[in-house]
Amino acid sequence: MDNTGYAERLKKEYKICIYIFVAGLLITAVTFLPYLADYYVLQPNDTILTYYADNSVDTYYHFEIIMIGLSIMTLWFLSKRLWVALTIPSLLLMLLAYADSIKYTALHELLRFNDLMVTEAAGIALRYLNLQFTLPQLKVLAFVFALCVGGFAADRLCRKYPPFSQNDPLLLKRRHILRLALGCACLAGLLGYSAYIIGNAYSMTSIDTNNITGADSQRYIVYNFIKNDRLTNINMNNAQDSYRYFLDRQTLNDQADAANKPNVIVIMNESWWNTDNITGSGITFSSDPMETYRELEKYCSSGHLTANIFCGGTIGSETEFLTGLNTKYFVSYTGIALALQEHKIPSIVDYFNALDYDTVAIHPYEGSFYGRSAIYPVLGFDKIVFEDDMDYTDIYSCYISDESLARQIIKEYEESKAEQKFIYAVSIANHIQGLDRKHDSLKAYPYPISVNVEGTLDEEDYMDLVNYINGIHLANEAFEELAAYFAQTGEPVVLVMYGDHMPGFSEEARELMGLGGTDFETQRRHYSVPVLIWSNFEADRIELDGENINYLPQILLEYAGLPDTDMSRILKQQREVFKTNTRILVADDQGKVLDAYDYGQREAVQHFMVVDYDILYGSGSSRERVWLPYTVED
Repeated sequence: MDNTGYAERLKKEYKICIYIFVAGLLITAVTFLPYLADYYVLQPNDTILTYYADNSVDTYYHFEIIMIGLSIMTLWFLSKRLWVALTIPSLLLMLLAYADSIKYTALHELLRFNDLMVTEAAGIALRYLNLQFTLPQLKVLAFVFALCVGGFAADRLCRKYPPFSQNDPLLLKRRHILRLALGCACLAGLLGYSAYIIGNAYSMTSIDTNNITGADSQRYIVYNFIKNDRLTNINMNNAQDSYRYFLDRQTLNDQADAANKPNVIVIMNESWWNTDNITGSGITFSSDPMETYRELEKYCSSGHLTANIFCGGTIGSETEFLTGLNTKYFVSYTGIALALQEHKIPSIVDYFNALDYDTVAIHPYEGSFYGRSAIYPVLGFDKIVFEDDMDYTDIYSCYISDESLARQIIKEYEESKAEQKFIYAVSIANHIQGLDRKHDSLKAYPYPISVNVEGTLDEEDYMDLVNYINGIHLANEAFEELAAYFAQTGEPVVLVMYGDHMPGFSEEARELMGLGGTDFETQRRHYSVPVLIWSNFEADRIELDGENINYLPQILLEYAGLPDTDMSRILKQQREVFKTNTRILVADDQGKVLDAYDYGQREAVQHFMVVDYDILYGSGSSRERVWLPYTVED
C-alpha cells in the first residue's frame, strides 16, 4: 500500500469535512442568529426550531439575515479568523438582546437607538439589570456559545490542514489580495444595503394599517434598533387631503365664546394610577389609597384614559396631551422627544398663546430630563419653571413632592392675575428612584399608608411598592388641595389631572396584585390611567371610559367652553371612529373591542397617520394653523 498516497487522500477528506463544517457554521449563524435574538427577548412557549419554522418567511427577518450575513463575511475576510467573524456579531447581538429584554420587561417595548440619548433609559436599565437567565435564554446563550467555539475549532483545523500550499509566496499574496477585495466588497455591500434600507423610506412597510394593535412590532430587534420615524413610507405629498378628510366630517363648534376664558391648569402626574385595578389578594393596604379620589369623583368629571406606554416613557403621554398626536403611530417616544427639540411643533401652547393666555410650564426636576429645557421654549411657553426655579421644595421620599408642586402652581397663578393662565405641570414625586437627584432621600419617610404582603418580595421591591402606593394617595390629596383653593377664587378655573402610565411595579409585585397575566383584561388594566376634571363654574359632568390620552386636549376645550381648532375637530372626528386607539387596545366609538378594521376604519387610520406625521415632521400650511383657535369672527 502507498502510505504517502493514502495520507494525502485522507488529508483531502479531512479538508472536505472542514469545509463542510465551516459552511455549516456560517449557514447556521446567518440563518438563526436573528431568530435567536428575538427568542431570547420574547421567550415564547415554542422551541427555537418551531419559532424559526413559524417565522422563516418573514420579510423583516430576511433584512436582518442579510445584514448579519454581510457583517460576518466582512469580518471573516478581513480578519482571516472565523471565530472573530462569528463572535463579534454574536456578542453584539446578544448584548442588544439583553438590553432589549430589560426594556421589554419594563415597558413591553423594544430598544431603539434614540433610547441611548435619553436619561430615563439608564434609570430603567439599572432597575431591571440582573444576571438571572430563564431556561429559554440559557438555551439561546448556549447555542451562541457553541457557535463561537465552533468557529475557534474551525480556525484551529484550518491552520492544521490549510486549504492551499503555504510554500508558494505568489499564491499566498494572491489569496491575501482576494481576501481584502472580498472583505471590501462585503463591507461595501453592507453599507450600501443598510444605507438603501435606512435612507429610502424602508422597502418594508413601517406602518401596517392592517395590524390593529402593533403587537407584531415587538420583534426584529436589529430592525427596530435602527428604525427611524423620519424614514417612513407614508406619503405626505397630499397631506392637505387628510386634513380635509376630518374637517369636512366635523362641524365647527360656534357656541364657544373666546371672550369668556377660564384659567386652565393641567397636571400630568407621575405614575398616578387607580389601585382599584388590583385584583389579587397578595397585597393589601391599611387604608384605601383612592379614598380621596372617590370623594373627588362626587363633584369632578372622572374616569380613566388609555395610555400607549407601560411603566415608563413619560414623554409619550406628555406629547399626546400637548400636541394631540397619537404616539401609537411612531416608533418610539424617545424619537418624538428628539423631534420636539429640533423644530417647532404645533401644540396646545400655541392655542393658549393665541388667546393671550400667560402660558407656564412647571417640572420640579432637571430641565435636561427628556430634553424639556429645549422642548418647552420651542413649544412657546412664556415661563418655564424647573427644579432650580422652584419656590417650594419639600421632598416626598427623594423628589420634590406633589404638595410642593401644588403650592408652586398656586404661586404662578397668583402672579399677574390680570392675565388668564394656562399652566401645564409635570410631577416627579412618584418617579422611579433611579434618577439623579439634588435632594437627599428621606430615609424614614412617614408614609401614611402601610402595605401588607402575603408572599415574597425583596426589600427594594417592597419599598418601591410602598412608595408608589403612598405617592398615588398623596397625588389625590394634592389635587383636592388645589380644588379647595381655586373654589375660593373669583376667576373661572378648570383643573385637570391625568396619569402618564402605570407605576413600575416589579414582576413579583404585579403577580401578587393579580396583574402578572398576559390576558387582555390584565393588559387593559396595565395601560389604564385615571383622570379628574374640575371647575369652579357650571360645566357638564363627563365620564371618561378608556379614551386615548391624546383625545384629552379636545375634551378639555369642549368642557371649558373654549373655541375649536382644526386639531380639536380632527380629534373629535377620531373619537367618533375609535373610542380607544392605542398600541394595546382598539375599540370603536361604542367601546366594542376590535380585532380587525372595516373599510371606513382603515381609511380613517391612514389619514390619522398622515396628519400625525405631518404635524411632527411636515411643513405645510395646514400643519401651521392646526392648533390656532377659531374665534367668533371666523
